[in-house]
Amino acid sequence: MTASASPPPRAFVLGNFVQACCWQVARLPAPGETLQAHGFHKEAGGKGLNVAVGLQRLGARVQTLIGCGQDAAADELLALLATEGVDATHVHRLPGPSGWGAGLIGADGHNTIAVYPGANGLLTAAHAEAARSAIEAAALVCGQFETALPAVQVALEIAHRQGVPTVLNPSPWQAPPAALRSATHTLIVNELEAAGLLDAPALLTLAVADIARAVRQRQQALAIAWPALRRLVVTLGARGALGAERGDDGGWRLVHVPAPAVDALDTVGAGDGFACGYVTAVLAGQALGTALVWGNLCGAHVAARRGVLDALPFAAQLEGLLAGPWPPPEKLTF
Repeated sequence: MTASASPPPRAFVLGNFVQACCWQVARLPAPGETLQAHGFHKEAGGKGLNVAVGLQRLGARVQTLIGCGQDAAADELLALLATEGVDATHVHRLPGPSGWGAGLIGADGHNTIAVYPGANGLLTAAHAEAARSAIEAAALVCGQFETALPAVQVALEIAHRQGVPTVLNPSPWQAPPAALRSATHTLIVNELEAAGLLDAPALLTLAVADIARAVRQRQQALAIAWPALRRLVVTLGARGALGAERGDDGGWRLVHVPAPAVDALDTVGAGDGFACGYVTAVLAGQALGTALVWGNLCGAHVAARRGVLDALPFAAQLEGLLAGPWPPPEKLTF
């Protein structure tokens, strides 16, 4: 099993940009507590930016829609995109500051993050409409909720009407409008987001098999609320990833892929790494179980390193990871 060597597929990413500042601490502070950090790291970040850069590194030809500010951080962003080879035609410099983020990283790899959206929140439906030709020419469109929702919705609607597959990571979680649900083909959520999606607060305490049962029990409601949905992917951190695929008969088939063993240094961005690996596999025509493997490997690669952009793998590194060994998919039946 190897990554595709065919001509690069086009991917359009609803991006976002935050100048991310992260502090390493011995443990996460309690409410009202002040701790001294023992490390500091600054880099360009944001879910959409990470996915755009990660997909480009893994072999896709990426265009991205991003709103950035009138500041030095935006200058650094444009230089980064040029270096990585990401098409910045639809990167817009908007009034005010760019987005900024702050993260605290504990010694165990757990983290807390706060984000100020800045110019990301100024993108509009018109910005997405202006990118129509790029969206319609893409092999796949990715979106997430750190970008202004109207731009995400219009972009996915354009793609859906054109028959272009859409992947949505609804993070930070909010209940999406009906029009967006009707244009989403694949959902990628973590356990917290899955709890909101499935209206199942207890999901965070469940074993993998019980999470799968919760998905199975809510499959009819999912199909009604998300009529275009064909895949649901739940990332489970150290426990791997769970995938549910809706067949032509309306039934859902579930598969779980354990995560590779890794000493996590920094889990910030591991989910973005997973998304990059997963989408790369989809673009290469791989089946769901294999796509979960690629996602797990890329997510683990990021979690084992400090920072995010520097940790996102390149195609040659993914080839090495695929050389194994890696945990195989496990089909779940009930």
